[in-house]
Amino acid sequence: MPDTGSICQSHLEFMKWADDVLLAALTQAPQDHVMQDRGSSFKSLFETLMHVYRGELVWFRRVSGQPDAKLADTDSPTDLNALGQAWPGLHQNWLDWARSLSADDWVKPLPIHTAQGAELALPQWQVVMHVVNHGSYHRGQVATMLRQAGIKPPASDLMLFYRTR
Repeated sequence: MPDTGSICQSHLEFMKWADDVLLAALTQAPQDHVMQDRGSSFKSLFETLMHVYRGELVWFRRVSGQPDAKLADTDSPTDLNALGQAWPGLHQNWLDWARSLSADDWVKPLPIHTAQGAELALPQWQVVMHVVNHGSYHRGQVATMLRQAGIKPPASDLMLFYRTR
């Protein structure tokens, strides 16, 4: 059975892979479809994928020693090209961070201050699972919005990731 660190690293690799798959699909879609308000949580395909990026960014800041990091304080790439340039570095930061942790580090509590002012502490492995799950949830929304736009979404599920490794 793999250890916690290996499982978390594998899930962060999945996160990178799935983000890349969806970003590639959006760069191939007509831009009017990408920016159209679809009435979803974050309106457009672009805004939804941007939310995934910003969530990954704020949580990375938190695991990097900024417990007060908030979504409202994150910069947003202005278009798919800028997102495509920013995301690889963030993915690499996550992977490098995960590789730097010892087995004991994964269970150490990470202090966090939420946007609502609450203080909490979560084991680092739970933070990783949350970040990966958050992205999966919103990538599912992107897949639905692609279907609404008449575009077949690419498969980006965890089992496909496992099968392709």
